[in-house]
Amino acid sequence: MSRKKGGMKRRLSGEEVGEGINLTPLMDMIFNLIFFFILATEVRQSHAFLEVRLPHVTQTTRMESAGKTLIITVTKDNRVFLEKREISPESLEAELKKIPPVQVSRIAIKGDAQAYHETIVKVLDACVKAGHTGVSVEVKSEKY
Repeated sequence: MSRKKGGMKRRLSGEEVGEGINLTPLMDMIFNLIFFFILATEVRQSHAFLEVRLPHVTQTTRMESAGKTLIITVTKDNRVFLEKREISPESLEAELKKIPPVQVSRIAIKGDAQAYHETIVKVLDACVKAGHTGVSVEVKSEKY
């Protein structure tokens, strides 16, 4: 090492290199933030395991519930999912009867805009026959 006026410099293979800023802590912090945002996004989209395009409406009312919300999804090819498990529309009523209405505060039906109206009506009918009255249909508001 050689000392010169004007500060300390290191000699590396014949060239003089000045003291620089250590970017390692900054990079660690950036990677931690990226990791956090990836995890936060995954948690937020826990019910988005299927690609469902909700129909648009001009006016909506938001239903808030304190208890558990049961999600029934109807895809554009008319497949029905209770939570994340595929089920036939005919056996949906029997599955919903296994869940007492006091355990579920509401049932949200996410029906794709291209799903048949008949399939959505079968799902609604199964919910009512099983004794669940807090049923709502998820839509996409034009405001958002």
